[in-house]
Amino acid sequence: MWKSQLSNRVSKFEWMQLLALSGVHFLVDMFGNMLPSILPAIRDEFAMSLSVGAFVLASVALTSNWVQVLTGHMRAKKTEPLFLHLGLVLAAAVCLLSALPRSSGGISLIILLSIVSGCGIAIAHPEGLRAVHAIPRIRASVSTAIFMTSGFLGFSVGGMISTALVSGFGLRGLYVLILCPVIGILTVILLRVRLAAEDPLSDIEPVADTVETRLSFWSVMIMALPAAISTTVVLLLLPTRLNELGFELTFGGFSTMIFGIGGTVGPFAWVAIAHKKGDLPCATVALLLAVPLLAAYFLLIDSRTAVWVLFGVGFCSMSAYILIVTIARHASGPNLGQRMGFILGGSWGVACIVLLVLTPVAEDYGTHAVLKFMPLGYLLSGLFGLYIMLKNAKSTQVTI
Repeated sequence: MWKSQLSNRVSKFEWMQLLALSGVHFLVDMFGNMLPSILPAIRDEFAMSLSVGAFVLASVALTSNWVQVLTGHMRAKKTEPLFLHLGLVLAAAVCLLSALPRSSGGISLIILLSIVSGCGIAIAHPEGLRAVHAIPRIRASVSTAIFMTSGFLGFSVGGMISTALVSGFGLRGLYVLILCPVIGILTVILLRVRLAAEDPLSDIEPVADTVETRLSFWSVMIMALPAAISTTVVLLLLPTRLNELGFELTFGGFSTMIFGIGGTVGPFAWVAIAHKKGDLPCATVALLLAVPLLAAYFLLIDSRTAVWVLFGVGFCSMSAYILIVTIARHASGPNLGQRMGFILGGSWGVACIVLLVLTPVAEDYGTHAVLKFMPLGYLLSGLFGLYIMLKNAKSTQVTI
């Protein structure tokens, strides 16, 4: 009897640890998606051009992705979650915008805060995943899904939370969010969260011979890039476009939240289908379905009700990305850590560079001139997925 009670207590404690880690992931990704939604307010406050504003957004995204690639294997044998604490503090740097001078120097400091926040987001993710893997009595598939979904949810509501605070109190309204890292750090300390020490041999995964294991990782990377570019451009420029159309600031945050909620719900449905039909076919179909949905949204963007189409876009596009990550996990090429670094950080990092290239076009011809071409990214990724499937048709039978 006492052994059963002890086991139940341990199980409940580990669920509390998982929920705490999921909460940290929620907060980190929430900070990561606040700037795009409040960019119109920042531009008004600091007399900032769209090109400079896009550079600010790209500073967060580029830093959070590329720094993750560079630092993902640091402290591999340490078990104390130092980067988890530090990441929470640094990620919240974007909440200090109101304290900056309204001058060219202030704009430089905004970029600096964006880079600092991006570094915090980057270093928190690998240690968060390692902490999840250190929880032994909860199935890895369940714990990882809960942890990843909480990040999507935080990313989804970050825009809505930030626009609500800025609309009501100005940029100083973000100050209240500085308390979030304190709460997160105290919770992690009180629950004695520890990291799993990495084993160099853990990259070797015995997997069945499938179409995914025969794929070159670089083919998977090529498939991911156009879709990552479209998703990045849409999420970062859409709030500005909606503001140009006369919608209030909070509606831009609400719109990106609906996209993100679709991306939170969708993977559970698509992963269930992929279990029977295969990851590559389902990722390809999801990408191709996102094309007409996103095109329809831009045709109807003047209407408030069009926002619900964004749920479908997120449902398909983010699900496709999760499946592509799964394919990359088993593909041949670099080791597992490198594959995850490139597919998670590298793809979004390249997308941010493309955003910077496209921003002058958006400034000269309008954001709509760039956004209307974004369905092409999903189309190119979907077509490349079909090409990969046809190329491997001789060695595998695929049913869609």
